[in-house]
Amino acid sequence: MPAIQTLGPKRKRTRFRYDGNVNSGTTLAFRSGEISISHELYKAVLKHFSGQTVRGGFSMTNPPLGGFGEWIERNSSQYGRSLTPRHGSFVAAILVHEGSTQCSTIIETVIQ
Repeated sequence: MPAIQTLGPKRKRTRFRYDGNVNSGTTLAFRSGEISISHELYKAVLKHFSGQTVRGGFSMTNPPLGGFGEWIERNSSQYGRSLTPRHGSFVAAILVHEGSTQCSTIIETVIQ
């Protein structure tokens, strides 16, 4: 089970573990329990943002329109579970860890 950090500002990053992969779905392990993320969600994210550079937007209270976190919040329920923009930082970290995308944090977190 890999242990990685969420994306976003360094002061807000969280270390977490997950099992699985983007092709079969993942289970995120937290102290409070587990959350499953379907492979369909990963597929939809990669299709929707293909070829784009997008803001992370992982704020729970004010995710930027068009950002990764906002998309997760608006669309995740179609793929088995309602997630927050903050969950987007976990999903994005897994995508980066598995080589499906890249991340840059020059000014703010962007996913490419």
